[in-house]
Amino acid sequence: MIKTNNLVLKISSLAIAFLVWIIVINVSNPIVTRNTNVPLSVVNANIITDAGKTYSLIGANSITVSYEVRNRDAGRISASDFKASIDLGNMYDITGAVPISVDIVNNKNLIIGAVASKPSIIRVSIEDLQRKEFTLTTKIIGTPSDGYSVGEIKLDKTNVVVTGPVSVIGQISQIGVEIDVSGRNSNESGKAELKYFDANGNPFIISDNRVGKSFDSVGYRLVMLNGRTLSLNFDVSGTAANGYRFIGAESSTKSIQVRGQPDVLEGLNAVTIPASALSVEGATGDVTVTVDVNNFLPKDVTAVGDSNVTVTLKVEALDRKSLTLTVNDLNIVGAKSGVPTIIMPEKITVVVSGLTANLESVTNADLKATLDVSEMNTGSNTGSLKFELPAGLIVDSYTPFEVIIGNHTNEKNETTTTVEQSTTETSMSTEN
Repeated sequence: MIKTNNLVLKISSLAIAFLVWIIVINVSNPIVTRNTNVPLSVVNANIITDAGKTYSLIGANSITVSYEVRNRDAGRISASDFKASIDLGNMYDITGAVPISVDIVNNKNLIIGAVASKPSIIRVSIEDLQRKEFTLTTKIIGTPSDGYSVGEIKLDKTNVVVTGPVSVIGQISQIGVEIDVSGRNSNESGKAELKYFDANGNPFIISDNRVGKSFDSVGYRLVMLNGRTLSLNFDVSGTAANGYRFIGAESSTKSIQVRGQPDVLEGLNAVTIPASALSVEGATGDVTVTVDVNNFLPKDVTAVGDSNVTVTLKVEALDRKSLTLTVNDLNIVGAKSGVPTIIMPEKITVVVSGLTANLESVTNADLKATLDVSEMNTGSNTGSLKFELPAGLIVDSYTPFEVIIGNHTNEKNETTTTVEQSTTETSMSTEN
């Protein structure tokens, strides 16, 4: 009986203590600190987009807002009571940093003092906005029924335009559709969603909402044939006109259906359109050629249906870029210790040509310019540079210059640069 009374007494004491604590908290109503996650909005984004560029926030798209409130009012405050924003008009160009502003939009009378945000600044990445047109491709997955093969897949559209950041668009090698022909033995029509493909032909997803396509799906007609499908290969002859370069052959028809004697078809997987039928000699733009595949098939093998294939030989104009080299950009080989080497003029302009995409990022260091003075005599010598350039680039010309070995008075009243460098053995593969 005594034990039972003690238990009741203990429970009563705890209940009384809890009630007293609740009363104290409600009477004192202390100030407490609370945190909430608030989405970050962007102001004056048109400053970037009007310049033909796009932006992205480096880090999260939301921040943590810290504030003080009376304990009894804490439950009345939510993330919607705050507005966090950055103004791209206040961006610091060198670092891309923008301060974060937090405003109280509701229940301002309940918030005690100023609010704080973490982080207080955010970095913004700016890059060019690119618009690029792709020729739609078709990829077949699965295996048809025995004895059947895919004749062709016709799409109701041929090209799609994609717009987005340069860094993202650069990841896209092709855009097209995948058609599953597993177990199929008849023709089919339908619509298919466009997919992005990388350089290896693998589909991948772009989640960046700054990337957009001119349309998202395309209608198709699948033609199934009983026979064998041969892939098409293209050999191209000739050289494009001066200032232009051949960059590849394209055809909307990737394969063709053929019929023939089983012993002839055995081991036949492809047909090649020879260089005699495809030439870019002297071309200053794309060359379109229509060929009859039957002319290039083995004897007793014929194409099923339309045997004409249209091939586009892509020819693109070369661009030029000028880079100015100083002595610091040159690798000087063979300079004798203690003997001054003087270069006149101080700056050498190098003109490089190539496709625009290859020229965009080329720098002085990429030229790998070398000056060999090991065989030069004391006095004035004609300067000559060797270059080792990235693939697809060539040096058109560079500023003539002189190399003076040993002490020499600058009679031409030009700015000179003196270099002393220990002998170095370097081998370069490209020479202008």
